[in-house]
Amino acid sequence: MSKGPATEGRLGDLHNKVAEVMIRALDHVEKAQEVFEATDVEVLAEKGIKEPELNPALLSVMVRFLDANKVTCAPEAGNTMSDLEQRLADKVKRRRSIGNVVHITDE
Repeated sequence: MSKGPATEGRLGDLHNKVAEVMIRALDHVEKAQEVFEATDVEVLAEKGIKEPELNPALLSVMVRFLDANKVTCAPEAGNTMSDLEQRLADKVKRRRSIGNVVHITDE
């Protein structure tokens, strides 16, 4: 056991290993889903086998890992995400132009 803070290289190694564990977990679930989809649904239902899913807690950790490392993406043209991004930008622009004013009508 070393004394003092970890070196940048050691922390980099740990970071890479954590990323590899996450990638392997995703690969494992993806392969299990492929097997599930290739298997007879009736046989699976009889045995009470459900479609494999990624553990929600692990998925949450992965999202935080990406956020902490400032991993982002730029949507490709024609991607539905770019449509969502445009709608959000339009909403923000409208809100800035009118502010947070709520009109109250007399009844």
